[in-house]
Amino acid sequence: MNPAPATPDEHIRLLRQQLILAQVRIMELEDMRDELNPRVADLEKLLADAQRLADRKSGEAAHLESVRTELQTQYDHLRHMQHVTNQALEETRTELQTANNRANLLQDEIAQLQLLIAQQAGLNREQQDELGQLQARLAATVAESAARLARLQELDAEQRAMKTSRSWRWTAWLRSLERAFTSRRP
Repeated sequence: MNPAPATPDEHIRLLRQQLILAQVRIMELEDMRDELNPRVADLEKLLADAQRLADRKSGEAAHLESVRTELQTQYDHLRHMQHVTNQALEETRTELQTANNRANLLQDEIAQLQLLIAQQAGLNREQQDELGQLQARLAATVAESAARLARLQELDAEQRAMKTSRSWRWTAWLRSLERAFTSRRP
């Protein structure tokens, strides 16, 4: 410990020295402040730029997520529509095949009846009515076959339109991913 100064002059002298040292320290601190102010301003500018960039990227990420969600929804809808269309197409094909089989059977029956007519020169009224009914059934079956064929062609056109649509082409990569993942499953 230093012994305490004995006189007030010594106190004043020491106080002046401390005051001068304090002023020198203040000037040094002011110089440091002047040197650091541009750096602080640059850092604040960099931080503001970084924040703007982060905000923009966050907005872009949110937009991309909404686009991805919308595409996934469209893809799921298209997959469902494809499934429904394929089912309707298969049902129509089955019905058309059944109708064609019935039409062939009816034509065979008519051919047989016509042979009988040719063999039996005279037909009675009942046989003529039966022939008329068979011909009416044949005409109805042919009309039904034509309607189902038109429906089948309409479903084929719908399927072609769906597969040539822009959304179908845009989601091709999703279908290929799905096929890749499904083929890897045990």
